[in-house]
Amino acid sequence: MTGPIRTRDRFDAVQAALLCSVCGGQRHYAPEIDAMRCDSCGTESAITDEDHPDPRLEQAYDPSDWEDEPPEVDHAHRCETCGGEVVFVGRAISERCPYCDGAVVLFGGHAHFVPSGLIPFGNSRDQVVDKMAEWLRGRWAAPSDLMVQAQDGHLAALYAPFWTFDASKAIDYRATKRTGRGKNARSRRVSGHLFMNFDDVIIAASDHVTPALRDGIMHGFDPDWLRPYRPEYLAGFAAELHGMRVSDGLAALGRDIRVQIEKRIRDDVGGTVSDVTYSAQTSGIRFRRVLLPLWILHYHYGGKPKRIVVSGIDGCCFGERPYSFAKLLAYSAGTVMAAFLIGALIGSGLAPG
Repeated sequence: MTGPIRTRDRFDAVQAALLCSVCGGQRHYAPEIDAMRCDSCGTESAITDEDHPDPRLEQAYDPSDWEDEPPEVDHAHRCETCGGEVVFVGRAISERCPYCDGAVVLFGGHAHFVPSGLIPFGNSRDQVVDKMAEWLRGRWAAPSDLMVQAQDGHLAALYAPFWTFDASKAIDYRATKRTGRGKNARSRRVSGHLFMNFDDVIIAASDHVTPALRDGIMHGFDPDWLRPYRPEYLAGFAAELHGMRVSDGLAALGRDIRVQIEKRIRDDVGGTVSDVTYSAQTSGIRFRRVLLPLWILHYHYGGKPKRIVVSGIDGCCFGERPYSFAKLLAYSAGTVMAAFLIGALIGSGLAPG
């Protein structure tokens, strides 16, 4: 494992490389121009990716090989509330955790794996604020002051760790198939064999990215959008690096695709199916470690913390929101009144035929 002095030197070299060549100020990645911009003089400079490996390439997984420990990271910050670990490249842009908005403190850091690529932020802060406002306005039965409360929240930008997995599954299954009705109903055990291929399945490599959050914003992943992993893309943003092993990701993949496998089995059997059991042999596993961009708004309503998340790729929005009980009661009363009026019209013979 690389010692802390060498790690410190490497981190300092990265920080120095992010300084502006014109005035020496700190630079950050600006999504609206897909380039670096100096915080002091505004000089813009492109990011060159030609000399780096193609981030679209996948790595084959061999379960017989132990994964080497990656270099230690000694500039990470740990959240005192949720335990999340984030890295700030360039200027320290926040003292809050992008996941839960808790306070973060500098600590020695754990070992992390270097990602093979990332998708840089494709939307600016102003665009994300507009997207969140549009999402909030569209919430049914929302409190009238929801927009005002959300505007007082804290908006964080984060690169979150994910895997992409390819795999093939050879599946042997057994199930109970029910046919007929009433006295003619019969049940029998059936068995079969299936083969399924999975391509670029997105799996979160962090306990802080829930399946609901991932499914709410990550749609239509395209490996052509990937860029080589470079510190320049992280400058001005927070990032959680990969701390889990591929075997952890494969366990999550198995849980994630279980529903798809069982649905495929039910479709293969046909009719009314129950008591599905199966065993699967996995082969052809290939993976990438990637970072994907998220915008997270933390706000409070009624003293309870809530968050809205926007994909930094395509602006897809997903979030938590309160309801106005007064509006819910009004809608319920309106529905009852409408039903009563329709019933009265039908009873009087005045309803249109």
